[in-house]
Amino acid sequence: MFKSRGFSRGKAWVGWSLKEHFSQYKWVYIILGAVCLAGLITGFIVGFNRAENISLEDLPDTVLVSFINKDISNSSLFFSRLFAFLGILILVWITNCKPFLCFVTFVVLLYRSFLIGINCSILIILYQVGGVINVILIFLPVHLLALIALLTWCCVCLHSNWANKKLCFNLLSLEFLSSKKWCIILVIITAFIAYLVECLLVPTLTSAVFIGVT
Repeated sequence: MFKSRGFSRGKAWVGWSLKEHFSQYKWVYIILGAVCLAGLITGFIVGFNRAENISLEDLPDTVLVSFINKDISNSSLFFSRLFAFLGILILVWITNCKPFLCFVTFVVLLYRSFLIGINCSILIILYQVGGVINVILIFLPVHLLALIALLTWCCVCLHSNWANKKLCFNLLSLEFLSSKKWCIILVIITAFIAYLVECLLVPTLTSAVFIGVT
């Protein structure tokens, strides 16, 4: 009975925390979400407009190109994705320690979402049905999940930047990292799971579905 009540209290606390989080960052999510959507749409448009005389080397995702060409292993694919993601988290964190550098956050999200859109469109153009299957089952879900994790971190850093224009609370301090540790853990775990799923599934689907890839 005691454990049941404890579980209920814990569940209620989590629900309250999430409610508080989205309530606090609602407008930041809306703004950055619009930036991501614009990037995705633009990426798809640019990719499909390059339909003629396109090759695998035109794919902006050079890590995936290397994997398809069997120049790297699936473990290298995973660690390349994860370390690149961690580097972006650090970039967003550092640039938001100064109010006038907050534009970097918008650029990062716009560019990342643009790359997702253009990569998806080029894969579809190159491999047609096989490309559609891979995009729907692996590439798009994985990278959208990672993008959502990045969006969450960007919201927290950007909101802290806007709320502390006088820099009375240093974003680079250990106090900030300690207060946002739940967010850091959640974001990293989400990206870890996303890229791990890609690492495990891509070898099977690329060999079985992509036309011309064995």
